[in-house]
Amino acid sequence: MKLKDIHLYFVMVTGMISWGVSWPAAKVVGRYGDPSDLIVWRFVLAILTMLIIMKSLKIQLKFPQKSLRHVVVASVLIVFYNFNYLKGTQIGLSSLGGVIVPTISPLFTYVLTILLFKKQSHIKEVVGLIVGFFGGVLLIRVWEISPENIVSSGNLYFLLGAILWSGVTIFAQKANKELHPINFSFWVYGIAMLIALPIFPLESTTAIFQYDLLFWFNFILISVIALGLGTTAYFITTMRLGSDRASSFMFIVPFSAVLSSSIFLGESIAYSTIIGGLFSTCAVYLINK
Repeated sequence: MKLKDIHLYFVMVTGMISWGVSWPAAKVVGRYGDPSDLIVWRFVLAILTMLIIMKSLKIQLKFPQKSLRHVVVASVLIVFYNFNYLKGTQIGLSSLGGVIVPTISPLFTYVLTILLFKKQSHIKEVVGLIVGFFGGVLLIRVWEISPENIVSSGNLYFLLGAILWSGVTIFAQKANKELHPINFSFWVYGIAMLIALPIFPLESTTAIFQYDLLFWFNFILISVIALGLGTTAYFITTMRLGSDRASSFMFIVPFSAVLSSSIFLGESIAYSTIIGGLFSTCAVYLINK
């Protein structure tokens, strides 16, 4: 490990822990309102967070001229990722989502990296993909799948979220030559908010302000801490170390998600979730070793 990367690693680990805790927090938020009513406000808070960070660090706001298409695609993907993230936790187990998304997404990211960046694969990486596949089978409990169950359990939303997030990771790496990571975050959240407005119209712009302190504590956690700070830390790492290495840090998320969901929500953890999570974590390790 290079000395200059230690600070980056610390920031990334902290960001991933915030992602893990955000899963049970999203479950609490989902008890108050539907995802379509919350997504725009989540981006608003993330944008304000970026502006504060940019002012504090004296980072100039730069328009993404050359990488605009990458920013726009990442914005579209992150809008629908957020819908699946909020909807999945609303109807399913937050701990399961906190295991499925961060363990399956790096595997999709790796495959996309091979296809888009012409990265050469090795035997250990192929073995990692096979192990990751079986981990995914355990996580989504394939033996229980039916058209009704896969939706009602929230697993479909989590799986779609994993695929969408791998796309966000790839396009973040594509934009690294022009944009500072924090600039990238600002434009992604800003454009995502504009995209979300016509797709998820707010029935009442003031309804959110009528919720109690429990809602606001958890909503600030998932919007300011997890999205504004945690996701920005992820973008920084992606642009500095590459999408494949950055995605490997996501193995931290399942453990913090499972632990916090058990402590704060009393969710029981299925053996298949634990074993599947370990399989997928081993897969990520093999791919990035």
